[in-house]
Amino acid sequence: MMKRLISERPFSAYGLLLGVATLALWAVWFFMYPYFMRWMEGYSFFSTVPDYTGIMLDSFKDIPQYIGAFLLQFFRFPVLGALIQALVPVGIAACAGVVIRKIFREPDQLLWAAFLLLPPAVLLQLGDMNLSKTVTMLLIAAGCALAASLSALCKRNFIPFPGVLHHYLLMLAIPVVSVGISVFMLLDNDKLGRYHEEVAHLEYLGENGDWDGILRTVSRQDALRNRFARRYVLLALSETGRLPDYAFSYGLSDADDFLFQHEDFLFCRSFNVLFYRSLGLANPAVYHSYHYALQSSYGVCFDAVRYMADLYIGLKDYDLARKYIDILSHSSCHGRWISRRLPALDRIRNSEPAYAVSSDKFIFTSFIPDMTSLVQRYPENRKYLDYLLCATLAEKDAESFLRAFSQHYKEEISAPRLYQEALVLIASQNPDILKRFKVDKEIWNCFIDFTDLMQKGRSAEAKRKYAETYWAYVY
Repeated sequence: MMKRLISERPFSAYGLLLGVATLALWAVWFFMYPYFMRWMEGYSFFSTVPDYTGIMLDSFKDIPQYIGAFLLQFFRFPVLGALIQALVPVGIAACAGVVIRKIFREPDQLLWAAFLLLPPAVLLQLGDMNLSKTVTMLLIAAGCALAASLSALCKRNFIPFPGVLHHYLLMLAIPVVSVGISVFMLLDNDKLGRYHEEVAHLEYLGENGDWDGILRTVSRQDALRNRFARRYVLLALSETGRLPDYAFSYGLSDADDFLFQHEDFLFCRSFNVLFYRSLGLANPAVYHSYHYALQSSYGVCFDAVRYMADLYIGLKDYDLARKYIDILSHSSCHGRWISRRLPALDRIRNSEPAYAVSSDKFIFTSFIPDMTSLVQRYPENRKYLDYLLCATLAEKDAESFLRAFSQHYKEEISAPRLYQEALVLIASQNPDILKRFKVDKEIWNCFIDFTDLMQKGRSAEAKRKYAETYWAYVY
């Protein structure tokens, strides 16, 4: 049947194969990279404000980036983003088909050659964050198709092609192979990769407050091998009140594991914004939002503007919140997002901004001293205290842990598991500790068993049996 279709109606077969290529590429993007496409939208920026448009269109070389920015707005919806990502390389192949039909003799038997451009077009998409490269290639292809169409008005089908290439098998094999190569490159590449998709998924869950979703998604092995997964799962543990029970089960090894203090990779700033927002620290969240925007090739990005709008609504700063919402109103896909925030914006119209008298310190010099300051200022905030205590345990600083713990836990209160394990360990050197603080009998018995195994030279068995304890981390 396919042979008959190709032999008798090659142009129809060509259209069918283009449709198959579109469906295959759409499926890969939609099912494999939905969250990365959402992230691409957040890292881009588009506005219809005349000044911005004038700047973007001031130079011919910036036109593809402006078109790419317009298209990236729709990546907020993965079904549309995947369609755009599929249609761009297929559109390039379609333009090549126009050129073939206009200038070659017996063109319908040569339409397979148009599919040769499909893999290079897909390869160009990998790592093309602002779509400027792929849009440039599409514009060039469209220009060639237009030139060929105009030349056909004077002289049509004037270039001969070797007859051996007019074979129905080529019309079937070349498109299939080209689509297969394109799909393989999308599934197995270093520039895009599953790694970025995994991190973008965690970012999406975090921004939507789905902390249990993060805990379901990240395994303990993932947290050990992936520094982003480790930070997101530690944040999720904190938000669900489980940090002092499971911190070391997910690879906590030092205070720097809680946020990105010395790294500036694509996803680092956005995580820091989420971290500070979760702690209720608006000033450092604004700081990292600003620097996150500067990382974008546009000098600003949708994610950062959305962060700013929400932060200033929370701070009851009507003027600044209104400013960032107005910026978003000049894009194409933020109508629903804005409408959900207008009631909150109206409520703060006549409010005084809720800025602290003394700004909270930014945590990007030394985590433990800065968190100590926050605990002293807000002693009732359990998140701050848990971060401080877990950080001191990660640094194996028993003295700092005991000092902070003593100030906030009373003798009759049963502390979280990790803290009790630390107390038992400290008590091995200072037995009076057990007179001051309560330790569950079960934890004490487990510690006796652990030390007994260690003393018998069976350390591997001890660490395996008590892998999730603080003792296994220390030893």
